[in-house]
Amino acid sequence: MSESNHIRELGEPELEELRDLERRRTSHRRWFEAKRPKQISNVIAQLVQRRGYAQVRAAGEREAAWQATAGEELALLTRVGGMRRGVLEVLVANSLLMQELTFRKEDLLAGLQEQLPEEGIKQIRFRLGAIDSQ
Repeated sequence: MSESNHIRELGEPELEELRDLERRRTSHRRWFEAKRPKQISNVIAQLVQRRGYAQVRAAGEREAAWQATAGEELALLTRVGGMRRGVLEVLVANSLLMQELTFRKEDLLAGLQEQLPEEGIKQIRFRLGAIDSQ
């Protein structure tokens, strides 16, 4: 006798019962995994990610690198904004300063890339914006 003779076709009630068993098994597995002790490194990594501490630190590093690259006088009239897809946004107080920074863009970009190689800065975009005095 071949094995196919021992297997009968399942009807709808049996299939529904199998689906229910699979749902229960999945639910139990999730419950079991939730009860297991977690590694502290994983817990800390999740906390840092959820709270955004890494972005705050990275923003502080970008601001410090910008101040060192642009110089203290220019840093007072500019602020580092966000970074997206390798483009660093810099808020500038006025259009005259924006023109000056545009002329120096390549040097500024090279300086930032040298100071922050892990950031992957590919471009700088200047934008007019309100600059808070610190």
